[in-house]
Amino acid sequence: MLVQAIQTLGQYRFVTAPKRPPKLAVAGVDISVRADLLVQGATKGVDQIGAVVLRMTKDDATTQPAKQKRKEMGLYVATLAKMHLDIHNKTNRMPVNKLCMSIDVQHGEIFTAPPSITRRVSDLRTLAVVTCALQCLGQEEVATTLYCRERSISK
Repeated sequence: MLVQAIQTLGQYRFVTAPKRPPKLAVAGVDISVRADLLVQGATKGVDQIGAVVLRMTKDDATTQPAKQKRKEMGLYVATLAKMHLDIHNKTNRMPVNKLCMSIDVQHGEIFTAPPSITRRVSDLRTLAVVTCALQCLGQEEVATTLYCRERSISK
């Protein structure tokens, strides 16, 4: 299944990604985004670049909710790859969504960053803000807050 999916990408050139890329800073949180490969292509004479992240998912369920969850995670990973390239691209190539991919090796699925990533970028920024706030509170406070929210108890 994966071989068939990758064969559809034959029009692109794949090169090794940097071994130790800089982290992506999002709302005060450093995110490690490590592409396995960089993808090079061209459209209408414009040199383009993307990044591939290979993923081994742990979930082997075949239910529709499990498939949807894997798809969503793949789209977010592809979006992170695009965000990382937008900031840390050291080539003269233009980063493009369609070349930023998350490949689910186990299930043979390729997810590309959607044409519009605005909502996903906003979601990731919100998550980073919440993560930063939780880190500031410390473990005990986080556990108490989550416990109270789960049970609709005010502190």
